[in-house]
Amino acid sequence: MSPMAPAEKLIEHALDLVVKSEVEPEPAAGRALARLRQWIASSPEHAAAADEARRRWQMLGGMSEGLREHFDEPVTPSVGAGRRNLLLTAAALLGGAALAGRLGWQYWQAPVFSAAYRTQPLQLLNVGLPDAQPGTQLALGADSAMDVRLHRQRRIVRLDGGELRCDVAHDAARPFEVLTRQARIEVLGTVFSLRERGGALTVGVERGRVQVALREAVEAGSPDRFGSPIVLAAGELLDIRNGIAQPPHLGDAAALAGWRDGWLSFQDTPLREALASVNAYRTAPIVSTDPRVDAMRLTGRFPVRDAAGLLAMLPQVLPVEVRLRADRGAELVAR
Repeated sequence: MSPMAPAEKLIEHALDLVVKSEVEPEPAAGRALARLRQWIASSPEHAAAADEARRRWQMLGGMSEGLREHFDEPVTPSVGAGRRNLLLTAAALLGGAALAGRLGWQYWQAPVFSAAYRTQPLQLLNVGLPDAQPGTQLALGADSAMDVRLHRQRRIVRLDGGELRCDVAHDAARPFEVLTRQARIEVLGTVFSLRERGGALTVGVERGRVQVALREAVEAGSPDRFGSPIVLAAGELLDIRNGIAQPPHLGDAAALAGWRDGWLSFQDTPLREALASVNAYRTAPIVSTDPRVDAMRLTGRFPVRDAAGLLAMLPQVLPVEVRLRADRGAELVAR
């Protein structure tokens, strides 16, 4: 082995960490930067290799102002191959196979569109995605949050809580996924809705079919793993609670997104979970401190814009009393 070989391997290792810290999305970029700093501190040789790695990375950016922009530009297949070859050639000249491979991987993995959306209580939001003509239409319920990333090979929405309706544009080459705390929902073209507010995840299909795969428990920092998919057809709903899927059942899947028209629908839903949805459409919450009340099951369709009517209706369908509070909210107690 030549005397230069060990140093070059150190540089390639440092290049790999530098590129990850610069190009990968958070939190992966932050983890790569922390690993790079720890690696540099371990020896003077590592520090020197990191300096050379940064120099090469800066040279890559200096060769062409537009070169690194190719990571984020949408491209057609005809020009995509040429840009990819240019990127890999430059990477090979500056850092060898390790950087070339990393940049090639990043080119295909980097999103061409990304955005985060968050609604406040009482606020609804409609979002059109630039993924097709016409594009996918997303409707986000009140007090809900999602992150959208469109890649060259897939489309991913991460629902961080709340309600979401997806009218997905068909694109067989780019499957559409929704990731939640409990599951992954995958489709090619369909209309479906989700509700997840800290309790059960409910999925309802209005048109087409979806695959729902439950998220498996893994150690912190390990890649996500999902179980075998459960296929839902139009008119079917699925409830997932505490990582366990109930049998799919027929129902009014469109009613799951009734909040768009001012209605919330529940089917044998624990009152604690139902109130989490109701309160997203109120200025003052309806609360309960009684486990007996929380465990009561609610079935029905309720107007979200009629606060007084909703409070008047609850004692008619459940054995509860309503106690009004000074903040214009209400507390439910068992009768």
